[in-house]
Amino acid sequence: MYVKKFIAVLTFMSVMMGAVGCQGRDGNSSLSENESSVVVNEVTGTKLKNFMTQEELNRVKVGELTLLDDDTPVLEIEESSDSENHNYDVKIYYKTVDDMRKEYNENKDFYTEEQYNESMETLDELESYGYRDLNVLVNGRTVCSFKPYADYDGGTFSMTYAEYLGDCQELTFADFEEFKVFLKDEIYKIYDSTFEDTEQIYEDIVVAWQSVIDKTYTEISLEEAEKIISENPFPYEKNVAFNGDYKDVWEYNRNEIEEIKDSIKEISIYDEELDTEFLVHVTLPPDFDESKTYPMFVFSDGVWRFGNVPSIRKLMENGEIQDIILVTIGYSYKINGTDEQVRGRYFYYQTEKTCDFIVDNLMPYLSEMYNIDCEHSGFYGHSAGGVLSHYAMFNSDKYENQPFRYYIIGSPALWELHRVDGKQNPDDCYDDYGYWERNDTLDKVLFVCGGENEDPEYEEYYDEYPTTLEGISGLMERLESHGVETAECKIYEDSGHWQFIPDMFIEFFRKYYGNQSE
Repeated sequence: MYVKKFIAVLTFMSVMMGAVGCQGRDGNSSLSENESSVVVNEVTGTKLKNFMTQEELNRVKVGELTLLDDDTPVLEIEESSDSENHNYDVKIYYKTVDDMRKEYNENKDFYTEEQYNESMETLDELESYGYRDLNVLVNGRTVCSFKPYADYDGGTFSMTYAEYLGDCQELTFADFEEFKVFLKDEIYKIYDSTFEDTEQIYEDIVVAWQSVIDKTYTEISLEEAEKIISENPFPYEKNVAFNGDYKDVWEYNRNEIEEIKDSIKEISIYDEELDTEFLVHVTLPPDFDESKTYPMFVFSDGVWRFGNVPSIRKLMENGEIQDIILVTIGYSYKINGTDEQVRGRYFYYQTEKTCDFIVDNLMPYLSEMYNIDCEHSGFYGHSAGGVLSHYAMFNSDKYENQPFRYYIIGSPALWELHRVDGKQNPDDCYDDYGYWERNDTLDKVLFVCGGENEDPEYEEYYDEYPTTLEGISGLMERLESHGVETAECKIYEDSGHWQFIPDMFIEFFRKYYGNQSE
């Protein structure tokens, strides 16, 4: 058995293979200092430049609300065809020590100098053994944990295992069946049991080992493996077959939605960069007049926030606030918008592409449908969505389009960026993504909020990084240090991570869109 620190090296390198970074939109999206970002027409509202491709435009569908329809089958999760038919394509490939050095050097900024030097020493030691790292793909999915040994025959074997990165221990198993019992227990500890793909992850590992035992795999080159991985960077999102949809996880009061459903448009809009069909609900204000110009407020996490729309619209009906077009961004009903893996993809891994979609695709398209007053329009995100809202705000200066002036940053889980596999420069969020190096002032309005009691809810995940409330405090300190006078913060008493949201919306819209709003 190799040195114990070798385990940490292989674990990290396996995770890095599955990591995906964010890439920006092609073309020039930044502004010169004196260049106007939007063209405003007092009659027709703000018109934004539409960057949608012809294919994306062709796939847009605008219709009536279907969320309440009863003729759609209830969600049924079937066993995947892989599991049912044992139809697995197992490929193995090897990395040399030089390959592993290359990956470390490409991600050198991720390590401290001490970690990097120790890793290089470990690789030098492994090279002296003539070591090659065995890796496995099961139907294109990377087996990141508990990879099999190259010559394993199904009998007795030993392995060095560090439970939760604790002290290493030597474990011995009489045979493969005994190992599988241990494996299933450990996989459900490592991956939350609510994580939909946990069973598939376990099954893929078992298939990988069995394939090595039976010698039923195909060996491919590292280059071939990298191509397969790049074409399917999120392999566990689509391994379940569905009859039906995820309408049952949407949170809303049916009676409230029924009352305003005639004012709601449901728009399916596809984004090529993210290869995702988004589902957007546009709720028009009472007595909507297409010849008039309206502010537009956009909410991420439509699966939850669509349920808040009726109460905000009720403020319009009562004359308490201005008429506003309310927009929620969700996903196709075939995608579970409550799943943290799904949310993580758009809010943590591919934040830049998600912002590109909202700023350069969605908002321009909506500005062609409606007369939008962008000077008084806003964007909201909470938790993972709060990370997106924070990112969108402090990268807004890079875009030609300027669809929002108001940003609500709710309980931003900035600490989660350190838990994203392979995330480059996660500390950038604490520097507001270099916004203050590019700008001297801020012409947006920020409302930053959280719950007084929410920090303990995620205590096990913070490690040494700032908690949610500490992150909020740090953000407000930076804004104050730069002389920003258009930012407000409120921490809601007696509230956890999400309980304050309905009251916060009422307060925010009364203040910024009421009779005394600017």
